[in-house]
Amino acid sequence: MVSLIRISLLFVVLSFPVGEAVADSVIVSQDVTEQTLNRNFLLAVFSMRVTRWPDGRPIRVFVLPDRHPLHDLFVKEHLKIFPYQLRNNWDRQVYTGTGSEPEQVDTMDGMYQMVSQTDGAIGYISHSFKLNLEKVRVVDEF
Repeated sequence: MVSLIRISLLFVVLSFPVGEAVADSVIVSQDVTEQTLNRNFLLAVFSMRVTRWPDGRPIRVFVLPDRHPLHDLFVKEHLKIFPYQLRNNWDRQVYTGTGSEPEQVDTMDGMYQMVSQTDGAIGYISHSFKLNLEKVRVVDEF
């Protein structure tokens, strides 16, 4: 019985996609002119409090599922909050009718596709993902 539990735990640990979440980058669609974004602006965008780029165009935010390891890493490392805090913020805005939540994509392929095909889009992706920089841009943070 104990060895069955150990095998089950080992399977859970090995099936967790840690390799995907080693490091990440913020990506935007090619039409976004900003070269750098500061952490406060990123937090406001991904919290859905800022909905327009500085030039007035709408921002389309894309995120991975709450339990995806890359989402967890992005929120903690770039936004400096916990994922549950971000989720609570989105839920509050939806519940009160003052805002919405971002569009969710299930995979990094989906993230890349949506950001590359949507004007004003922003998202994040693993450094290990093979990007076509003719379709999206990686932005620097400060």
